[in-house]
This record gives sequence, structure tokens and C-alpha cells, in this order.
Amino acid sequence: MNFKISQEIDLEAKEKSLIILFLSDKLSEYLNKRDYGRGVQNFFIGCICVKPREGYEEWFKIRKPKYKELVKIKLLDNSIKELKGVFSYDINLNFDVFVNNTDIENKKLLASEILNSLSNLDNLPKRVKDFDKEKFKSDLEFFFKDQNLI
Repeated sequence: MNFKISQEIDLEAKEKSLIILFLSDKLSEYLNKRDYGRGVQNFFIGCICVKPREGYEEWFKIRKPKYKELVKIKLLDNSIKELKGVFSYDINLNFDVFVNNTDIENKKLLASEILNSLSNLDNLPKRVKDFDKEKFKSDLEFFFKDQNLI
């Protein structure tokens, strides 16, 4: 499975963004070796961590979970990459907590938010039958326990 965490992060939290990148890479490496079926082959979580500013709340609103059977992406070299079975959604990290936490506290916060966000899997369309979401959830929980993050 292809797994990634993308970021929409405030400039003031730039240094802390490495924590999200680190955890995304570790999870990607761990999940890349696993197969949960052909229904969901690409799993993307958008992580939003932006200092709230009056009048700009709508700019960084959490997007609803979305499933697409096929996504075509145009790359910089103008080639087209196709991704099948793409599921994506956003999570929101509390900006003030995130910028003031230690690195380990932030890893634990991110792990907790990701596990809590797995309820979004209930929004998968009924036509997605070939995806073992219980095994996926179990593997994520095992990974976070193994990393001492939960």
C-alpha cells in the first residue's frame, strides 16, 4: 500500500514539520510491504497545522474523506501517473499544542490523531469490497505501539 501524510503547516511551525515528514516516511516504509486488497491502494492523510487567524478560517478547513477509483496526476516532465484506489482525508493538529510540544509528544499526538481518524474508513463507498480495513487498523496500531507512541 502507498501511504503518505501531506502537510499544510504554518511557517511558525516549520521546524516541527520534520516530525510529520519523519512519521510519514516510517509509516510509508512499514505499510509499503503490506497488502490490504485492491480496493484501497493509495492512502493519503492531509495534516493541517495552521495558527488560527480571524477571517482565514475557511482557507484551512478539513476536507471530507474522498475515495476515487482512479486519479491521474500530471508530473513535472508532463508525463501522467495513474493511481488506483485512492482514499484521502484531513486531520487537524492544534497549532499551539504542536509548536509547544516536545518532538516525542508531537509524535504521540500525531499517532493518536491518525488512529482516531481511522473512523473515516467508514465513509468508504460500499462498492469498495476488497479492502481489509480491520487488518489495516490493526497494523497501524501495532506500528504505533512498536514505536512506543501509544
